[in-house]
This record gives sequence, structure tokens and C-alpha cells, in this order.
Amino acid sequence: MALYAPEMPTGRPCRTSELVRLFDWSLTPLGPMDAWPERLRAAVDLCLRSAIPAALYIGETRILLHNDAWVDLIGGEAALGRPAPEVATSLWALAEPLVADIVRSGEGAFVREQSLTVARDGVDEERWWNCHLVPVLTEDGRLLAIFNQANEVTRMVSAEKRLSFQVLLADALRGANDADSVKHSATRLLGEYLGAARVGYAEIDEETSSAWVRSDWTADPDVLSLAGQRTDLASFGDDALAWLRSGQVLTVPDIRLLSLGAERTQAWEAVGLRALITVPLVRDGALKAMLYVHEPHARLWKRSDAAIARDVAERTWSAIERAQAEQSLRESEDHYRHTVESNPQVTWTALPNGKLNRVSGRWKDWTGTTGLGSAWAEGLHPEDVGRSLAVWADCLATGETYDIEHRLNMVGGSRWARSRAFPRRGPDGAILLWYGSTEDIHEKKVAEEHQRLLINELNHRVKNSLATVQAIAFQTLRGNIPLPEARARFEARLIALSKAHNLLTEQNWERAALERVVRDAIEHLGGERRFTVSGPEVWLSPRAALALALALHELGTNAAKYGALSADGGRVDIAWTDQNSTLCLNWKEQGGPPVAAPVRRGFGSRLIEQGLAGDLGGEARIAFEADGLRCTVEAALDRIAAREGDLG
Repeated sequence: MALYAPEMPTGRPCRTSELVRLFDWSLTPLGPMDAWPERLRAAVDLCLRSAIPAALYIGETRILLHNDAWVDLIGGEAALGRPAPEVATSLWALAEPLVADIVRSGEGAFVREQSLTVARDGVDEERWWNCHLVPVLTEDGRLLAIFNQANEVTRMVSAEKRLSFQVLLADALRGANDADSVKHSATRLLGEYLGAARVGYAEIDEETSSAWVRSDWTADPDVLSLAGQRTDLASFGDDALAWLRSGQVLTVPDIRLLSLGAERTQAWEAVGLRALITVPLVRDGALKAMLYVHEPHARLWKRSDAAIARDVAERTWSAIERAQAEQSLRESEDHYRHTVESNPQVTWTALPNGKLNRVSGRWKDWTGTTGLGSAWAEGLHPEDVGRSLAVWADCLATGETYDIEHRLNMVGGSRWARSRAFPRRGPDGAILLWYGSTEDIHEKKVAEEHQRLLINELNHRVKNSLATVQAIAFQTLRGNIPLPEARARFEARLIALSKAHNLLTEQNWERAALERVVRDAIEHLGGERRFTVSGPEVWLSPRAALALALALHELGTNAAKYGALSADGGRVDIAWTDQNSTLCLNWKEQGGPPVAAPVRRGFGSRLIEQGLAGDLGGEARIAFEADGLRCTVEAALDRIAAREGDLG
């Protein structure tokens, strides 16, 4: 029997081991211990020898067997031979959800920081546990028992919860801007942490001997709020008042234990008060306020409950005093704020070192930043920060007026502004403060820029147009051509150029549709009656549109004089495609007189094969095929397609 119920060494008695040895296991579904499998007996031996709290849930009925450390940790008496689900101190409630997985997989499981209420000294307490569950298996894999090593981690979990709560409270109080917000955040967080029914603050007026509750927090709408109520301090009882005036935390598990008298006790219970924690605020020997935590039922408070309530009260009152001081400061600045906020400009002041210490709210509306300190630079356009700070530094050194135009990173995008600042000097001439303003001049700046762009663009277009006309004139009049014919050709080409200009003007000289360029060029030659036009939508840049319009004019003129359009049944097919981001345009004539390559190339051929190819950054080829002339144009779309803001 020493294997599964060991006799412990002298000096280390094992109460449970002796009980196991003496217990009649034949009365349980497990039968006599001598008949237990060797592996189970070994698990029993390990359990009883372990210094760590350990228990076994044996067999299908989960018969409980545990060691001395288990009883010391969890409390209660030894409960050998009983099914674990029937024993309050078995921690079965923690293990049960994982048993099915353990049985199925044959592998252990770990329960981490789970809560379970246990009775200690007759009082139910919520405790937190870690449990390591290991299956005890037969050689063929059948489950004999589940070995549970337990560890109470209540103190660690409570410390972590308290720390998390304090961090959460600090964050909430830091973000509260007024006393009411501070009280609301603190009461809500404390109520949720303690699981209380009602938490609030009462302001004390010793002269009128009354307590007034401005607002409080309740766990749910069914809990009566005391907000707006005034209570006579005498209703607290002389003993409780004396205790609170001494600055001590008052903790009452049940007001029926106080000597309040039946009438007062019933009155408090009528408003949902049976147990309470009250933390007083005493200033200059007088009771000024109190933080209260109420429960409608008797509750045995822990010392940690009273400690956290005091901590919350002290933090909250400090936050309230800070909020009240800040509120007073805000009110003193109210007149200044209203004055500067009504100004359409941003007004600001800066210290002699250049740091901005006051900035009107309009700056934040504009840039989303406060503008205070270094945040002022955050509102500037990155490209203008260096220049703006350099000029500002020079003015700080020389005392000269600060005057600069720069861009701001406003919420809706960058805008131009003008910032100026003038120094105020003391009797000794030293600068005391800078008074500045920032004015939105974006519309004025944009108008000036737009005017400059228009002048430059007009100059650019006039030069380009004159250059084009000059080239057309030079090529038209080149060679021995009769003057009337030269004039007719020159006029036709100028008309083609004019039509292309008109088309671009409709789109503000930003782009032109390829199909529109084609149809305008062939309209006077018979249009759809003599032409077939097809292709996807392509928007051309102004330069590409002009070049292609002139080339199509030359092709059309040639077709009318010598090609397919000179015969009644002749037609022209114009098609373009997008092949791997390359525009491929094909002009093919059919049904005209026989075609032969000319002895020399004229202006039209040179315009297409050299000029068009250069303007488009691609290739243009003319082939004199037997059944009709073919012209093929290829150009990368990213070279000829219109881009946003492209002005040619």
C-alpha cells in the first residue's frame, strides 16, 4: 500500500494520506484500492506526496481524492470518496468545461485565472484560480482519472485589476475638463469595479447641516438615483458623523447594526441603502463633501473595497480642484477669447523666445492643430516651414516686424496666408510680447497665380500657333507651285488647324476626343457616306490633337485628289485600337484608282511620317498598296493621352 497511500517521513505528517489508507474504498464505485490499476495507484501516490495542492477526479463518477495542501488552500474538510460535482471544495466547476476535450484528446488542459466562489470561515468569497489538468490513462489509452494541480491567484489577479482600474481612472480624470465630468467618470468606474448599485458625491454644507447630491451613478434604471436630493446630516447619526468628521472612511456592512432607530433605518432602506462605504473630504477641520457607495442589501465589505474607494476619492477631489482652477482660468480668458474668435483673421501672441502662447480657435478650425509652441509649424505646408521659421528667427533676433506669405495645411487642403507680428517693448526696450495675426489670402493669391498662368499660357499658345503657321507656310510655298494653288493649299491647312483649335477650346485646351478629331477632319469630304470610323474612347493632349488633325487633313486632301475619294465608289476605313497601352491608328483607302508610290515625297508625306511621328513620340508609316493607300500611326498612350491639368 505504500505506493498509493504512503507513510510520510517523520516530521511531515500527512493527514489525508492516513485517511486514504483507512478509507473503505470498496464502498465506492472504484472498489478496493488493491484492485486499482498500477498507473492510478501511482497517480494517487504522486498526489499525496505533492507539496502543491492537488486532487484526482477518479472514474466516470469523478470520485474525489486530494492531498493536505488542497484542504489548506481551499478550506473545508477532507471529502474522500465522494463525486467531485457534489463537493463544494473540489473546484469541479472549473474543470468540468474541459473534461470532454481531455477525454476526447487524451491531452491535458490549463485553466487560467478563472473565478469561483468558495466559502471560507462561513463567508462566500470570489477567488481566482489556475488549474493544470492532466489525464491519467491506461496503457491502452482509457481514462482512469484527471489529475488537477490548483493554484490560487486571487491576490495577483486583484492587483492586476486594481492597477488596470487605476490606469483607467487616471486616463478618464485626465480627459475630464470640468468638475461634473470628473465626478461622472469616477463614480461610474468605481461602481463598475466594485459591482455596486449606486455611487455618488454629496456636497456638505455645515451651516445648514445638509448634504446635497448633484448627480450620481446607478448600475441600472431600477436603482433609485439620489440626484437633486438634500439630506439632513442628523439622519446619519451622531456616531457616523463624528467618524466622518475625523476624516476616517466609514464602512457599514448593514445599517441595521447601527443605532439609528427604526424610523431612520427604514427611511434609508426605502431609498435603496442597506450597506455603504463613505469617504469624507475634510478641509480646514470642516466636512466639505463625501463619496458614497451604496448597496440595497447587506454586504460584507473587504478592506480592499474601502481602500480603493478612498483612493478614488482622493484622486477625484484632486482632479475636481484642478478642473475648477482650469475653469476659473477659462472664465477669466472668456472676454479675450470672444474678442479674438469674432475676428476673421487668426490672432496670436508669442513670447520673446518666439513660442506661441495664445492662438485663437480659428487656427485649429483651419489646420486642426492648436498652434501653441511648436504646433504652429505643424500647421504650415512642409515646403514653407523652413522659410517661415528662418524669417521668424531673424525677426526675433532683430526685433523687426514679421511679415511673410506662406501656405497653411488647412483641413480642406493647403491655402495661402499672410502672417504678420509686431513686438511690444518694455521701458528698457526689451521685447515683452509679440502680437500677431494670420490672414487667409488664398483667393487673392490664386487670382494672381491664375492671371500669371493665363499670360504665360497665352504667350505659349501664340508662339506655338505662329510656329505652326510659319511651318505650314514654308512647306506650302516650297517649290515651284503656282500662287493660286499655293494660296488654296495654305488656306485649307489653316482651316484644318483652326478647327482643331476650336475643338480644344471646347475643352478649355485641356484635351480633345480622338473620335471628334477624326470626324471633324473628314466632315467636308463626305463624312459617314464615304468613311467608316471605329475605335475606343481616347482623350488626346492638345499637342497630339493638333498634330493628328493636320495629318488627317493631308490624308483626306490626298484621297480626294488622287486616292479613293477621287472615284465615286471609293471609301476610307479609319480604325484605332489600344494594344498594350499603345494607340494604333490605321487609315486604309479602297475602291479608288490604282496606287503607285510617288517619285518624290510632298509636304503631306513629310508632315505625317516626320512631323506627326515627332509630335506623337511614335511612328507613322505610309504604304502605297495596290488596292489603296494605307497610313499606320503608332504611339504610346502615356505620351499622347490627356493628363489632368494638362494645358498643352
